[in-house]
Amino acid sequence: MLGKHTLDPNEKTELKVSYATAGSPGHFEKKVTLTTNIPGHEKIEIFMMKGEVLEAPGAKIAVVPRKIVLAGAERSTGKKQTFSVTSEGSLPLVITDIRSKDGKTVYYDGSKSGNITIEPAQTKTIELQLPGNNGEKEERELILIHSNAKNAGESGIFIMIQYGEQ
Repeated sequence: MLGKHTLDPNEKTELKVSYATAGSPGHFEKKVTLTTNIPGHEKIEIFMMKGEVLEAPGAKIAVVPRKIVLAGAERSTGKKQTFSVTSEGSLPLVITDIRSKDGKTVYYDGSKSGNITIEPAQTKTIELQLPGNNGEKEERELILIHSNAKNAGESGIFIMIQYGEQ
């Protein structure tokens, strides 16, 4: 908004334009338009700015596999499963804990065992003993990996265990 709402003929005012880029990486194109009461010139494009906002440095996580199907004997007994965890960001990935969504099962607790740190562009394998389900639980269970990864959100990145056939 202009410093004043109305300008007299030949009067000037300063116009400051800013574009808040936080959380919006990628290409952008923004136009600054002036609204006037001049007939035929009600909207005047003052200028346009184009550019690219670079992503802020941060940790990112990728986990493979993200879905495990436990069928047959594994459905009731569970199994040991190896996961590949890759640090895809520009800063080290720090895993603080791995738990079931309901919090009842703790697979890894960084406050007791020390956090798992994975340097950028590196991969570590993590082996978890997945629980069986003899029909007492839901057909799906979620395991949450809590970390400093900005692509995982506050609740963490999840792994799904599906009991039975796909």
